Amino acid sequence: QLRNKFIFKIVPMLNPDGVINGSHRCSLLGLDMNRQWINPHPSLYPTLYHTKGVIQLLVALGKRPVLYCDFHGHSRKKNVFMYGNITQPSENATVKLLPTILDIHAPAFSFSNCCFTVEKSRESTARVALWRQYGITRSYTLESSYCGADQGLYKGCQLGTQHLEEMGAKFCEGILIMSSADQPCCLSDETDEDEDRKGS
Repeated sequence: QLRNKFIFKIVPMLNPDGVINGSHRCSLLGLDMNRQWINPHPSLYPTLYHTKGVIQLLVALGKRPVLYCDFHGHSRKKNVFMYGNITQPSENATVKLLPTILDIHAPAFSFSNCCFTVEKSRESTARVALWRQYGITRSYTLESSYCGADQGLYKGCQLGTQHLEEMGAKFCEGILIMSSADQPCCLSDETDEDEDRKGS
């Protein structure tokens, strides 16, 4: 049912040379790959350059992606949570709908850990750059903690492969529920704290 509604473009690894050499965040250049999205160099950051090229082509063809999500590991905060982009109250319900659905349906997910602030220091991340440049309103980073969970069904547990596979399935179910929603759920218009302070 989900694949009848959507076409998925999946890039399994954006930093293969860095990860295979033991880096979590940096490429072999020693630079943070998720701070190069505004204008990635085709030789220095080919995976970013060509991924962005696919998105640019889709937008040019009038097929702007409904949703973009970058999947990361997080070294400090616990649980699974999302970063999104809200700068106007009118964006609140649209952007928060999927995280709200996941909070209900995914045991490892925590809406209270989510943050939707757009900070200057995050301007060159994928979720902000693609939102600004291509108008993808639902542009997210999904973070899975290296430190386990401190709430819900998996409180006190390390998040392993089984939990992450379950989270992936719930993410897909969440997209299906989101697409079927006639009206966005009723959400607060309050602005969340910045990404570094929230949940600390």
